[in-house]
Amino acid sequence: MSLPAAVQPPGSPVPQQGEVHSHTIPHLFHELSASRASGVLTVSDRDIRKIVQFGDGRALFASSNDRDDRLNQVLLGSAAIPLKQLIRCLEISLSTRDRLGEVMLRRKLLSEADVKKWVKVQVRSIVLSLFDWTRGQYQFEHKAADAENITLGESGDALVIEGVQRIHSWARAYEEVGGLNTEYRTTHSMETIVKDLPIRPADRAILHLCDQPMSLEEICEASALKDSDVCKAVWALLIVGALMKA
Repeated sequence: MSLPAAVQPPGSPVPQQGEVHSHTIPHLFHELSASRASGVLTVSDRDIRKIVQFGDGRALFASSNDRDDRLNQVLLGSAAIPLKQLIRCLEISLSTRDRLGEVMLRRKLLSEADVKKWVKVQVRSIVLSLFDWTRGQYQFEHKAADAENITLGESGDALVIEGVQRIHSWARAYEEVGGLNTEYRTTHSMETIVKDLPIRPADRAILHLCDQPMSLEEICEASALKDSDVCKAVWALLIVGALMKA
């Protein structure tokens, strides 16, 4: 499945944009990773907008206007700080226009290491949430990323592996991998491709199964994963180029 609109090489003056469909975000992240692109990806749907900054094909930072993506949600959900103190810090943040993490650092409610850890959790959550998007619009503008003190630094392909695994809809994965009789095999560059990716042992087992052409049905029967997770794993490995349809 090809990307609806091809991503131009780094340095192209023309921003790329298009509609978001079921396969768009995973393929877009792979293309940005493969081209080692630097720039800003904006994905929006109605009033929600999420922005991911890329540098050399790696996701560096992300922001969102969805209130469920805010740092206070992450901190409260993880019980990292009591609600009373969190609300007070939010009030200060709103009045001073300082970032919430900076306020907590000044008030010694979190250490610098804690702020860095939770901001990274927030950024990863924003980025990975995009993989569930099946509608909206995207635009990628090639330009230098904004300077940030805290960066994620994960490759687009690494996020594809984890992001596809987190997709809630099994039907989306099944549409992409084909029917039970569809056969797969590993590519010649598989080992190089997966060397630095977060490949689970079960994913590695699928790759070993596909040293020779193997049908999706046979992979499901041999894998320790649930059939739905097999479909997601195969889809992700297809996107990054470790597997191909035989």
